[in-house]
Amino acid sequence: MTKRLLLGIIIAALLASYSLAIAAAPTTPSPDNAAHLLVVVEGRVSVKRKGWTRYVPATFGMSLRSGDLLRLEESSRAAVACADLTLVSVPGGVSGVPCMAPRPLLVYHGSLVNMTRDDTSDEFPVIVSPRKTKLLSPRPILRWTPVARTTSYTVSVRGPNVNWSIEVSAKTDVVYPDNAPALSPGLTYKLSVTAGSRSSDAESVPGLGFSVLKTDEAQVVRDREAKIRALGLAEPPTRFLIAQLYASQDLSAEAIEQLEALSKTFKEPAVLRSLGDLYLKIGLNRLAEERYLFALELSRTTNDFEGEAVVQNTLGLMYLDVFGNRGEAVQRLQQATGLYQTLGDGKTVRQIQERLAVIQRR
Repeated sequence: MTKRLLLGIIIAALLASYSLAIAAAPTTPSPDNAAHLLVVVEGRVSVKRKGWTRYVPATFGMSLRSGDLLRLEESSRAAVACADLTLVSVPGGVSGVPCMAPRPLLVYHGSLVNMTRDDTSDEFPVIVSPRKTKLLSPRPILRWTPVARTTSYTVSVRGPNVNWSIEVSAKTDVVYPDNAPALSPGLTYKLSVTAGSRSSDAESVPGLGFSVLKTDEAQVVRDREAKIRALGLAEPPTRFLIAQLYASQDLSAEAIEQLEALSKTFKEPAVLRSLGDLYLKIGLNRLAEERYLFALELSRTTNDFEGEAVVQNTLGLMYLDVFGNRGEAVQRLQQATGLYQTLGDGKTVRQIQERLAVIQRR
């Protein structure tokens, strides 16, 4: 049965024109829904969430909200990309989140995701990209999963005034070429791939199409991207923030492309968690599971206790509602409970315990 899962992922809505500059720590608090991202962590930096009873090590990509506390030991350094598009240095000692955002541009609103039972098959190709996404580029990279004992595929893009196809051998990706019919902004298209008599259309999931942003919408994104680059951060946090920008505009395919490239050299749990969230959003559950499991390994080696707890909780819900593995789900949720108890997050502990009680009554 398909269910909706509330994921605690950051959706960054970068929608206004503010200059990006290093700012002094402000004193005016930001609204509770403002999302701020920790993008520089050097030395001994720890965080205590509102409602927690203890500090834990802070990690790259951690999202911060009003009421959280940060603690910097001597000679440590941290900086936050605030919701108002400023980059703020965290002062030494104990302080609140050093951001002022009376009109936040990075906003928490979560993501309700329709989860399907399965998304992988060796019987027919499954569309990887673009699916359930908007695009900046009118010449996207087309990707799909391989089919056993198959080396040749017919790749098609169809939609208003577009009926294009190409034969592809010995690979599972191709760029939509310059000589193909132009994709009109704002219209919906669909990628299909066939291998003999087997077609990606056999995946019975609605809404697998894609569209290109309209010119004015694309310009907004490009302007925000330029502002992120103007922050002067190193390439990894810059790319991470750009991926969050793309995700906020439903540019899931290009956000995934940014994060996948980043994950090859920048081994941070937040990057893999974001990938898991995005794959889950577009219905590629097995790819989401792989990225979450990798994030879990990284969290354990970097003392990212909250990241470990979030992934265990998410995996528990996936194993229960997507893959139908009750035993694994219970084990993951129990581990998440223990981790949240360590954090002193009694509210989340009670929520998971209530969920476990429901599972045990089934």
